[in-house]
Amino acid sequence: MAAYACLLGQVASVLCVPKLDHSRSQQGGELLAEDVLLRQARRIGWVPTNDYAGWAEPARGWSATLAAGLFTVRQPDGLDWYDGTLPVTPQWSDAAKTSGKVFHLTASQGDAHRIVEQIGTDHVLAIVTSFDESAPQQTVEL
Repeated sequence: MAAYACLLGQVASVLCVPKLDHSRSQQGGELLAEDVLLRQARRIGWVPTNDYAGWAEPARGWSATLAAGLFTVRQPDGLDWYDGTLPVTPQWSDAAKTSGKVFHLTASQGDAHRIVEQIGTDHVLAIVTSFDESAPQQTVEL
């Protein structure tokens, strides 16, 4: 998954763009319309962006940290939704620190521009995490 930082208005946001097609096929090779990534995202709390009330505030147990360019989004079960680099602007960082939250958006198809164009539809899912830029970065002893 690729992650892109952007400001939607004054809101720190991250677009999560899958690098692969996440659809699946049945035993006979028939392609299912169901998207595996979006099904899993819905199962763990993501909601369609046309349900704004469902994602207006941070979701319980979800968090995001940014330390030395490493961005980690942690699910309530302790697993990482995303763990990688995220280049951000000072404006993005200020918006995230001021509000203490980050909006995350994803869709099964398309690039970052298409995700933004489809916000407000049931094709794009969203979740809001609490944000902490000062969280300690884990180190590994070699």
